[in-house]
Amino acid sequence: MPACLRVMPELQVKKVVAVCFLESAKLSLEHLGEHRLELSQKGLTGPEELPRIYGGVRRLRDYMQRSVSGYQDLVQLDLSDQDASLLVGCCRRSVEAIESRLVDGDGPSDESQWLRKKRQVLADWAVEMAAKPLVELPLPRLSPVMGESVRALTTRIHAKISGDVYSRQKICAPQAGPSGGQTAGQGSITQGLSVFGELLACDLPNAKPVPSLLPGRVPAPAAAAAMNSVMPPLLDRHRVRDPRLRSLLSFDMNAFDRCQQEGDHRMAAVLLASIVESAVLDHAIPRRAELGLSGTPDTWKVPDVLLRAMGDAAHPKDRALSFHLFASRNLLRPALQMMTPSVVTAASLERLHDFASRAVHAMGFGAPSKALPPGAISIDDMPT
Repeated sequence: MPACLRVMPELQVKKVVAVCFLESAKLSLEHLGEHRLELSQKGLTGPEELPRIYGGVRRLRDYMQRSVSGYQDLVQLDLSDQDASLLVGCCRRSVEAIESRLVDGDGPSDESQWLRKKRQVLADWAVEMAAKPLVELPLPRLSPVMGESVRALTTRIHAKISGDVYSRQKICAPQAGPSGGQTAGQGSITQGLSVFGELLACDLPNAKPVPSLLPGRVPAPAAAAAMNSVMPPLLDRHRVRDPRLRSLLSFDMNAFDRCQQEGDHRMAAVLLASIVESAVLDHAIPRRAELGLSGTPDTWKVPDVLLRAMGDAAHPKDRALSFHLFASRNLLRPALQMMTPSVVTAASLERLHDFASRAVHAMGFGAPSKALPPGAISIDDMPT
């Protein structure tokens, strides 16, 4: 960005949100290009600001492409006021396009759910970034009748910019503060992919923390009773071949059960990642050539190895779930939690557990069919 331009407060978002911004800029640029071509074919010049806005959106698209090209989980965006206004306009155009697509009713239900989540994310961030003067893209409407979501977004934006918008502090993904309020930098361990859509939902600027899970808060009796339920065993540890990994699994699985009983979802998520990694390593080490692995296991990218090991059993949404499962280790890194605090809910932990259960089953580590009574001997413990 040119140094002469005044920039708005630093914008910090998760990478999935930045990708949504990039897609919005691409869509708006495509619509602007088609509109310019249509006008030129009719011998018209169109609005005088059309070339300027087209160039601005193209510059915004290029900047967003560079911003999301790295490997970081959080993307820092330094936008000028003009580019921020253009981004708001692009988000509004995407909301309108998604609304039009949903009205048409084509596509599977999972895709419709994802589009609704994406529309909500773009709308909430558009409201969060909106400021005077508001930029309207010189484009015809995609539908002769304004959709309900487009109308609601327009109302929210005009209500927002009617106040003092320049007094707000740094814009970034929300987080839960000690008092249960929202501050900057909210991350979430996971909220799904189509389930990925729910993952985006945790980045909404108006997302609310879960009070019963915030540090220093004592859960209500009903919430505590719900948290004390223990999920079924993830896998049968006796099917793990490597004795070192089998020993680690025993410790981790026992600790995982204790965390569930205590309602400690944060540590439970960390232990769940450790359990799945042990299973992945035990499955992948004897299949290095088949999975295209080289070097020692500590150099492997475990989320990618897990998806390779799952093979055809892996769903498109599982890539995000695999990433966020193993990203839960960042919960034990104070430096990262200071910058991007994360909250693990009972629902997000359950989704991670469901994914982990499918993953270990695909690798052949099936859990016992039913829980054994205390003192009983598993068939795997019997001498052969």
